[in-house]
Amino acid sequence: MKRILTLAICWIAAAAIGAAAQVQEGSATSESPTADEILDRTRDAWRGDSFHGILDLQIVLSGQTKSHVLEVWTLGEDLTLVRIHEPAEDAGSGYLEADGKLWYYSPLLGSAIELPAVALGTALFGSGPSLDDVSHGTLSDDYDVTVSTIENGGYFLTLVPHPTAPVVYGKLELNVTASFVMERIVYYDQRGAVLRTASFSEVVDVDGRLVPTSIEISDAAGDKTIERVIDPEFDLEIDPSFFTVESLVGETE
Repeated sequence: MKRILTLAICWIAAAAIGAAAQVQEGSATSESPTADEILDRTRDAWRGDSFHGILDLQIVLSGQTKSHVLEVWTLGEDLTLVRIHEPAEDAGSGYLEADGKLWYYSPLLGSAIELPAVALGTALFGSGPSLDDVSHGTLSDDYDVTVSTIENGGYFLTLVPHPTAPVVYGKLELNVTASFVMERIVYYDQRGAVLRTASFSEVVDVDGRLVPTSIEISDAAGDKTIERVIDPEFDLEIDPSFFTVESLVGETE
C-alpha cells in the first residue's frame, strides 16, 4: 500500500512538473514574436497611422555641406506630402505621393510633374535620404522578412523584396531593439553591394512611442547626412483630401 501511495505521489508530482513546463514553454512561445510581427511593430513605432514633423538635413556632398529643412505629412502607407522650406531657392517645392502616383512641384516650373515610381528610392538631394526614408515608408509590405535574435533581446531582420515588388533595393538589413526601435538599416542594391547605411539615435518618448530623432546616413561614395526629426507627431487626424496636387502647389492656401 505504501508503495502504491508513493508511486501515486511521484506520478502527481511528475504531472505537475510537466504541466508547469508546458505552461512555461507556451508562455515563452507566446512572448516570442514572429519576423512579420517584429517588422509590423517596428513599422508602427516608426510611422504610426499618420505622421507630421520637421526634418533638418545637414548633407555633406563632395566635401560641401548644404542645409535643407523639410516638412512631412503622411497618412497610412500610400499618402505623403513633403514641403521644402529651405534653402530659399527650393522653398515652396515639394513631393506628393497619392493614388499610386508620385508628383514633384517647383515654383520655377509653375506646375506639378509626374515622376516614375523609382524616384521614391532615389536620394532627394544627390545624397542622403530618399523620399521613402523621409516619409517613413521604407519598411513596406513589399518584402519577405526573416529574423534572428541578437544581444540584449534585440532583433536582426533581413528583408528581401518580393519578385515583382516596385522597390529599388535588393535587400535591407535592420537592427531593432527589444522595444522595436530601429538602430540601423543597411541598404543593398540588386547586385548585393551596400548603397548606404543609416544609424538611428537620440530616442525620445512621444506619447508612449519611442522614436529616434537623429539619423546619420552614410553612402558608398563616402558622403554623409545628419537628419534631425523636430517635433514629431503621430496618429493625427489628417483628412485624405489634404494629399492632392492642389495642396502640393499651394492652391488651397
